[in-house]
Amino acid sequence: MESTSEVPDDCCQVADEAEKEALALVCCNYQIITKSFKETIAEIESHLAHKAQLRSRLHTTVQNRPEESYFTRLDSSIKKNTAFVRKLKNFTEAQKESILKDINTLNLTKYISEVANAIVEAKLKMTDIASILQVCVVLHEKYADFSSQILEAWQKVLSLKKDEKVSNPSKMRVDVRFYADLISCGVLTPKEGLPLLGSFLTNLIHGDKEEHNSATIILAFCKFCGEDYAGLVSQKLLNDAERFKMTVPTSNWLPPDKRQNVRNLLREYYSSLCKHLIQDHKELQNFERQNRRILQTKGELSNERKEKQEVLNQSFAKLLNMTQQFADVLAEELPELRQDLSPRDEECSVLELCENMSDQARETLNELLWENEEGRQFYENLPNLSVYLPNLVPKATMEAPPLPDPAEQMIDIEKEAKEIEEGEQAKEEGDEDIKPAELEDEKDDADVPVSLQSNKVLLDSFLTTLSACVNREMIDSAAIEFSTNLNTKHNRKKLVRALFTVQRTRLDLLPFYSRLVATLHPYIPEVATDLCNFLRQDFKYHVRKKDQINIETKVKIVRFIGELTKFGMYPRADTLQCFKQLLLNFAHHYIEMTCHLLETCGRFLLHQPDSHQRTKVYLDQMMRKKSMLASDSRYLTMIENAYYQVVPVDSSARSSHIKIRPPLHQYIRHLLYVELGNKGSTNKILKQLRKLNWKDPEVASYAIRCLTSAWKVKFPNIRTLAGVVAELTLYQEFVGHRIVDAVLEDIRWSLEFPISKFNQRRVSMAKYLAELYNYRMVESSVVFKVLYTCITFAVSYDRTVESELDQPDNLMRLRLVLTILDTCGVFFSSGLAKKRLDCYLVYLQYYHLFKRSLPIWTEDNPFPVAIDFGIKDMLQSLRPKLKPYKTLQEAADAVENLEKELMNKLSLAMPELHMDVVMADDTLACIEEEDMEEGEEMPEVDDDSINDEQSLSRSMSQMTTRGEATQPDDDSATAEAITAPRKALCPEDDDFMAALDRMVAENIHEAYSRGKEASKAPAVDIAIPWQVKASLKKPSDGSDKNFLGDSIGGELGGALAVAEASSACAAVASSPPSASQDNPTVNFFLMTRKGNKPQFKNLALPSDSELAQNLRNREEAEKAEKERVKKLTLDFNERQEEEEFQDLYGGANRPAVHNVNRDRRGRFQHPKGVPDAELIFGGARKNR
Repeated sequence: MESTSEVPDDCCQVADEAEKEALALVCCNYQIITKSFKETIAEIESHLAHKAQLRSRLHTTVQNRPEESYFTRLDSSIKKNTAFVRKLKNFTEAQKESILKDINTLNLTKYISEVANAIVEAKLKMTDIASILQVCVVLHEKYADFSSQILEAWQKVLSLKKDEKVSNPSKMRVDVRFYADLISCGVLTPKEGLPLLGSFLTNLIHGDKEEHNSATIILAFCKFCGEDYAGLVSQKLLNDAERFKMTVPTSNWLPPDKRQNVRNLLREYYSSLCKHLIQDHKELQNFERQNRRILQTKGELSNERKEKQEVLNQSFAKLLNMTQQFADVLAEELPELRQDLSPRDEECSVLELCENMSDQARETLNELLWENEEGRQFYENLPNLSVYLPNLVPKATMEAPPLPDPAEQMIDIEKEAKEIEEGEQAKEEGDEDIKPAELEDEKDDADVPVSLQSNKVLLDSFLTTLSACVNREMIDSAAIEFSTNLNTKHNRKKLVRALFTVQRTRLDLLPFYSRLVATLHPYIPEVATDLCNFLRQDFKYHVRKKDQINIETKVKIVRFIGELTKFGMYPRADTLQCFKQLLLNFAHHYIEMTCHLLETCGRFLLHQPDSHQRTKVYLDQMMRKKSMLASDSRYLTMIENAYYQVVPVDSSARSSHIKIRPPLHQYIRHLLYVELGNKGSTNKILKQLRKLNWKDPEVASYAIRCLTSAWKVKFPNIRTLAGVVAELTLYQEFVGHRIVDAVLEDIRWSLEFPISKFNQRRVSMAKYLAELYNYRMVESSVVFKVLYTCITFAVSYDRTVESELDQPDNLMRLRLVLTILDTCGVFFSSGLAKKRLDCYLVYLQYYHLFKRSLPIWTEDNPFPVAIDFGIKDMLQSLRPKLKPYKTLQEAADAVENLEKELMNKLSLAMPELHMDVVMADDTLACIEEEDMEEGEEMPEVDDDSINDEQSLSRSMSQMTTRGEATQPDDDSATAEAITAPRKALCPEDDDFMAALDRMVAENIHEAYSRGKEASKAPAVDIAIPWQVKASLKKPSDGSDKNFLGDSIGGELGGALAVAEASSACAAVASSPPSASQDNPTVNFFLMTRKGNKPQFKNLALPSDSELAQNLRNREEAEKAEKERVKKLTLDFNERQEEEEFQDLYGGANRPAVHNVNRDRRGRFQHPKGVPDAELIFGGARKNR
């Protein structure tokens, strides 16, 4: 008993404590609200008192202004006064103290007009008004002309004409408050300032009663100046004052009549704003209602309607917010925005209710007859009107015709098939004079009995709402309503007329109208009979007419017939007859009518026992006609779609087209294309890829192909894919090389074959390359080579020549460049990469502006703004301080200046480049050997120097790799040339050269003897010694020719004939034509040996001799072969020179190529006991 008595006490205590806490919370909130209200009242009182104090202060100080002697002691320098005026134009609240200090030290008597204009023109904020007012008060106290000058400046700004729009509303909002505060503070007298303010507000309000574009200006005036000029008190303050039984202080500065005038003007503007709000609200509701109807009928909205609805919503929300603020400031009530409660909204609610209904018990799905269970219930489960109308008796219906004999049916079908195939159409009775279905005209209202006048109004309302019945429940309700209240003979005819004359574009209503007819058929069969007769007659009329117009009406008729067939209202035999007639005229519109008929009821006819066989035959005939049909692809596609919708493709046939991959390949694709990107899956994927048998070529090639196909991965996951490749390369080094090569090849292929359907693939591969650079899989030189290729490969900068690989309207290359730079451009911020990017951005801007300036871009076809914004954002992120070029000429000048600067630097660093450029301007001639003295030797040339002469870009790379050792030094080269010792002449040299020539000849002879032409002696050309060459003289007649001699065997004892080609050419040029034609000879030199000393004798042979002819033919063949080899060599190097020449502008120094993955590998650990060499010799350690 004690425990039971204690429980209620505890409960009472808990309840008392809760009540106390609630009461304490209420009291606390009340105190907070009271304190806040009192603080607001105190602020208003202090504000009004401050302005009253300013007015009284100015009234007294104006009469006691300083004399002229006071201003003479102040600084009157032009420099400081102009600086002060400039400071006023850029006035901020933080400058108030310095400006007040300058006013006390400067003599502004001669600059008071400039000061007034600067104050009026200053771009102020609302927070700067209090500070600038103090400055104006101090100026007004010291200078008598200040008020007149600033009033004159304000007259230029606030002089608004009638129906004139404000150009800058944001600045005008601040200016109006500033000018009004100048009047209320006493700087401008009410007599001077109020007329200008009143005219401005009047013109502004009267000219903005329809659009309300200047509502923000008037709202700012009401908020900040409404207390002084109109005695405005916000609705919130009035409510709080009434609650706490306090009074809100108001300003008595202006007379009551003037304040009432301002208040009336503001309320007039508010009333127009309310009308505008109500009008926009109605327009928005009408537009939303239209959108709901479109959603009901079509299922989706167009982009234009969506955008228009967004604009309407935003403008209405902005206008509503403005109206609410005006209502609070003016203490007015908001207008009532009535919601539209039209029947359409009720229908929409019914539609939403039907869509959210719970599933009902359904019968077993008949997959052959109906597509789904919902369709079966729609066409089979019809409402029973006897439940709602017990007195309504169903009328006797016609019994279904018995199934025909299968044998007789097959005979008839074969005859019809033959008839269709031959195209013979049997004439039916009464088909000669077929006319369109004619409906009885409606009788005048005077002919209708008085008792049916009210019934007519109900029927019109019923027919009007019938077009909005777009679901099963609504159409069933319509059937019940008609059978209950409108079931008369006159109304039945009007209903048939309304159903038959449905709009040809409202095909979505046909299934529901057919359901209405089927629901009424057991009790009102006249509706179905009359409607089917009208459709049948109209169908025959259009088929017989054979015109090519009114296709929408024809489609409506056949689809209506199909829907009624599925409900059993239109006989299946008649539907098949319609199908047959369309096949007999299978062309143009009849093809579309056939396809629509099959899409509507083809599946139903095919799976009905009495129509299956005939439908199957008709379908086969249709496909035969389709194979013989010479029509456009649109009709062929429609026929195939209709046929396969009736006869679906076998799943086994479809599965045969599916590519079957091995399980391992499927697993690799699952890892990279499905699992990649999931949280925490990167390490798992890497471990699984490491477990693959990379020694198997098939597995490795497929894995690399999957790792290369970045376009098959989601775009955000490309970075993760690059990370996986970078980690995998640490274990399988060849993977990285092959993937990078494949990516570069794919990018190159996409540039050579710019097919639009691969654009997404191209962007993905560009992104992939940039991510590989971020993971140090490629060097920056490779990335820049790709970037330069995008804007140079097959690009025509001549407006008259159009490149096939870079069309004027193709901007995909710019998208690729932006993708690469947006991904990895932030890392080109220092060193050589920064210089390269700076140079590249110049060329990129030139390419962009050149593309933009092409004549294909017009006002109707503007240049895509996405490219312009992309270039602008890229430059802003990579080079914020870079000023983009605005015109094509600026970019062209920048490119020219950049090339000149780089060529100057290269000529200073590598003088031989200038010689190469000069020699390249001349045509290549035959290579001639220069005469050398006996003591001279050929200078030794290393491989690097040869490469420098062949390729500019290759020489740059070698210079960068070797460093300073390869850079030429002019001083040292000159010194070496001066101090080099000269070789002394001695007879032993002749013996050495003779032995060397003999050894070379023997080696060449042995080499030729091992070949196919072993019997021929090697031809060795020996230069004439300089001693003999100096002693010999040219023939006097000038007709002899000297040729490079061939070897002479036989009795001469291996003597060699030697001649000089250059002297022969000179002889021919100097000889007269007559002499060369009378006695042409060839001068040979015969060399014999006596002991170790050779002897030379002159031997003249006719030019037509066999020896001279063979020599000439051999020289011509050698010259042709040299030309051919030279051309092949130049062609081979041309492309390499063109591709690598772009690196020349990246800078004079190129980083040495090194293995980027070397630092990632595990460091070798010394065995125990071996000393650490780096520790002993002070080597730098790296964190690996």
